[in-house]
Amino acid sequence: MMDFSYSDNQQMIRDSVRRYAEAELLPQYKRWDTTGEWLTKDFMDKLIDMGLLRLRLPEKYGGQGYSFVDCGIVCEEIGRCDHNIRYIISNAIHLGEMASSMAPELQEEWIPRIANGEMMSLAFTEPRGGADAGNITTKAVKDGDHYIITGEKTSITFCGVSKVVFVSARTGGPGPKGLSFFLVPTDLPGVTAAPFERMGQRIDRAGSFFFDNVRVPARNMIGAENQGFIWAMTIIGYNRNFVPLACIGAAQKSLDETIEYVKIRQVMGRSLSKWQGVANELAMEATKLEAARMLCYSALSLKDKGLRHDKESSMAKWWGVKAANEVLYTCMRLHGHYGWAKEFPFEQRLRDCLGMESADGPREVHLGIIARDLLGKEFAPF
Repeated sequence: MMDFSYSDNQQMIRDSVRRYAEAELLPQYKRWDTTGEWLTKDFMDKLIDMGLLRLRLPEKYGGQGYSFVDCGIVCEEIGRCDHNIRYIISNAIHLGEMASSMAPELQEEWIPRIANGEMMSLAFTEPRGGADAGNITTKAVKDGDHYIITGEKTSITFCGVSKVVFVSARTGGPGPKGLSFFLVPTDLPGVTAAPFERMGQRIDRAGSFFFDNVRVPARNMIGAENQGFIWAMTIIGYNRNFVPLACIGAAQKSLDETIEYVKIRQVMGRSLSKWQGVANELAMEATKLEAARMLCYSALSLKDKGLRHDKESSMAKWWGVKAANEVLYTCMRLHGHYGWAKEFPFEQRLRDCLGMESADGPREVHLGIIARDLLGKEFAPF
C-alpha cells in the first residue's frame, strides 16, 4: 500500500527545520544578496548546531541516518527561506555518500572539517558542457604515487570560499568508463578559482576552477580508478530532486504569502481573492506545486528502496523547477507593482530559482532521459 503522508518523525523534521529557517535564514536572506557578504561565523554555527551538515555522514562523525526522503524535506523547508543555503546542506549529504570510498586519513581530515562548516565544491561541469559527463576533458595523469590534474571546471559552487573540491578527471580512455574522482584541496599549487557575477544565487559563489598541473597523492582518489562516472551519476541522480524541492519551497512560501495578501487587498470594494480569475490562478498554482512535490518525493522514495529512479528524477527536476518559477512569477504579478519591488522577497526568489533550470541538466536533457525510458535506447534521441 502506498503512503503519501509524513511519518511522525518526518513531521517533526519538517516543523523543526521550518522554525529554524524562519528564525535564522529568512531575516538574513536579503542581506547576503544585497551586500555580497560571505556567511558569518554566528550564522554558520547555528546551521551546524541544527545538525544539518550531518544528515547522512557516517555514524562515527555524528551522522543522523536520514533517509533521502528526510533529506528532501529538509531541502524543501530550507528553500522556503533561503534557497541558496540548500547547496551547503546537499554538499554535506554528497560527502556522506562518498565517505566509505575515501581513504581513512581523508575521512578523518575532511569529514569533520565539512561537518563543522568549511565549504566544499563538486566539479563535474566543464566549458563544453555538464550533462554529458562522459565527455569530460580534464585529465589526471599518473606520476608515481601521485596524479597530475590539468583542466578547467565551470559553473562550480563556492569558488573562492571552498577548502576542497571533488574533481572528475579522465584517467582512462574516452567515454564514461575512463573517468576517476579526486579530492583536491584548494590551497594546492596550481588551483585557482574565478567566481562569476550573476543575477541571482550570490551566496553560492559559482564560477570556474582552473587546474594547472596540480599534483595530488594517489590516495586522494575517491573509489577505484576509472569508476568516477558512477559517482557523478549517483550524486546527480538523487540531487535532481533536492534542486526542485528547494525551488518548490521558495514558491510555496511565496504562494502562502500571496494568499494572505489577496485576502486583504481591496479592488472595487471587495477582496482581490473574491475575483474568480485570481482565485482560479491560486488554485492552479497550488496544484502545480503539489504535483511537482509528489514527483520529487516519489523519486526519493525509490532511491531509499534501492531502486532505479532515472526517469522519475528527471521528471521531478525539469517539471519541479519549471512549476516553481511559474508560481513565483504569478505571485509577483498578483502583488502588482509591489511584486517587483526589492522590499519584497519575490524578485530575489525568482532570480535565485531561475538558474536552477540549468542545474544538474537543463530540461532538454531530462526530456531525453524520459524519452529513452519510454521508447527504449534504440528509438530514443540519445
